[in-house]
Amino acid sequence: MATKNLAQASRPPTKRMSVTLPTDVAEMLEFLATSQGITQNEALRKAIATEAYFQKEIKQGSTVLIMNSDKSVKEVVFR
Repeated sequence: MATKNLAQASRPPTKRMSVTLPTDVAEMLEFLATSQGITQNEALRKAIATEAYFQKEIKQGSTVLIMNSDKSVKEVVFR
């Protein structure tokens, strides 16, 4: 019983939510999950965390860049 309480205590609080996604977005979520071997919930959590990180950095004046395999660099512009 103590083990169960410890496991529950170490989990962050959660909030159950229901979302309605357009078909193309649902397919993107499924692709993200399948390609990484994770659940769609985990893929959604990762996507939200990534977006939050980028938005925080952009708000602080950072620029997000991608370097292609040919070493060319592109700026990622968020809408």
